[in-house]
Amino acid sequence: MQRPWTLVLLSAAATIATAAVAQPEHRPPPADTVILNAKVWTANPRTPSAEAITVRGEHFVYVGDNATASLFIGDDTTVIDAGGARILPGLTDAHIHLGNAAELLGSLSLRDATSREDFLARLRDHANTLGPDEWVIGGRWSAESWPDTRHPTPEEIDEATGGRRAALVRMDGHMLIAGRAALLAAGITRDGPEDPPGGRIGRTPDGEPYGAIYEEAMALIRDLIPQRSDESLRALMLRAQRELNAYGVTQVGAIETRRTLERVLAPMDDDGELTLRVHASVSEQLAEPLEWQAMFRWCFENRQMSPNVRVIGFKGYMDGSLGARTAWQFEPYLDDPHDHDNAGMPLSLAERGDLMHIILGGAQMSLQPIVHAIGERANATILDWFANIPASTRQRVRPRVEHAQHVRAQDLPRFAELGVIASMQPLHKADDGRYAAQRLSEERLQTSYAFRTLIDTGAVLAFGSDWPVVSPNPFLGIHAAVTSRTLDGEIFVPEQAITVEEALRAYTRGASFAVHYNHETATIAPGFFADYVVLDRDVLEIPHDEIKNVRVVKTVLAGQTVHEAP
Repeated sequence: MQRPWTLVLLSAAATIATAAVAQPEHRPPPADTVILNAKVWTANPRTPSAEAITVRGEHFVYVGDNATASLFIGDDTTVIDAGGARILPGLTDAHIHLGNAAELLGSLSLRDATSREDFLARLRDHANTLGPDEWVIGGRWSAESWPDTRHPTPEEIDEATGGRRAALVRMDGHMLIAGRAALLAAGITRDGPEDPPGGRIGRTPDGEPYGAIYEEAMALIRDLIPQRSDESLRALMLRAQRELNAYGVTQVGAIETRRTLERVLAPMDDDGELTLRVHASVSEQLAEPLEWQAMFRWCFENRQMSPNVRVIGFKGYMDGSLGARTAWQFEPYLDDPHDHDNAGMPLSLAERGDLMHIILGGAQMSLQPIVHAIGERANATILDWFANIPASTRQRVRPRVEHAQHVRAQDLPRFAELGVIASMQPLHKADDGRYAAQRLSEERLQTSYAFRTLIDTGAVLAFGSDWPVVSPNPFLGIHAAVTSRTLDGEIFVPEQAITVEEALRAYTRGASFAVHYNHETATIAPGFFADYVVLDRDVLEIPHDEIKNVRVVKTVLAGQTVHEAP
């Protein structure tokens, strides 16, 4: 295959000569970089494609044809022949957990475990590298792909870890499994404690904890685990952003704690180490209204923490996840072996109704509410609550439903009617599609992952990854949204598939709108930041099944190269 991005530095004189017929009497000021002979998808509806771009400083100054672009060439201009390579705007991941992703890079990943036996073998190997008093943490496992879908028991975990305390979170972060040593350290026994609001301790019929801890009950164990140092987290964050840049991501909607923002991301930016734009929504386990009010004041006072780190809003939670069977539904799950009446659960603030008042209070301070809702009942309820925000305030703050995975047909048009952004993660469809039919009826599945219906009814669709839940590679997300293939290769809800161009818009204009930066980024047009990516193949023309194999050759942020493939 011909290499599509040949860095040919053309002679300025030769290039200017080819454009002599278009040369005006007064030439524009020279650009720093001129790229010719490209296939540019601009995300600009007025000029959707171009063959040349020019960059001066941090911004695009011209986007259009080769001849006009050549007029921007001066003695010091870098001129590149793209050789027909496909160029896109820098991609935006609208929903990501940078701190959690960095943490996972420094702990045990069980994402690729293929069976209980493989899980335990990896756990054993990792535990052998630790001291006897160290916690075994990590996870991101998913038993749904295993031949035997039962998760390991506390006794099996203790045997594999040599009796060390272990807490291993499920891939979606809404459940963990713990060894007996960790359960005992948290005081979790046959005798108690009772389930906390918004959480559940998995128990056998005789009351014995079987190791599964759900939702807000996870804090019983999580609060015992020592925090990583700021220095360690910063080093891991550098690795995380390199991975994102390698996938063409230049901007993120990050869901973070105040600690991560204050002590890691903003200092990285101040020291010139940050190669992403970070638009943050603060997410913390706060129980009391006064705690939320204090957090809102902090958000308001830290709107611009550093040149590339902004605080735009806050995150709330309605429910859990499909994988953990804690997404809040109108009807019970079809396959819960422990509770045939289980229809998921609202988390504590949602159950009490406090979250509605918190949302209204934050919106009044011009903070964007982004709220996790996966189940049908969770989505219907949060749309009702968003409807209570005055229309002018909704337009200003741009409320978002995070995930919006299972929505009743009558609720889908309400996203557009209310101006609520559907912030979705298409790779979740590829994962959940492997087992969703076991948990939900066929009728309910027809409006699951409703990308097509949301677009057709006029909603703003913003795509992201939810990393570290799944890979942050946007091209895996585009592949899932376009092909409707699950991770097992089966087809799931194909009627909700969208086109490649629609998926790209969700990773560019839609996602940048979701993070309140759509007038500055995610479009290749004069005056916008010069964020762009060069691909090794044309994502708009290759067979859809090949999209998952697309690689990024070069990523540029504000005119500076932040990734270049070897």
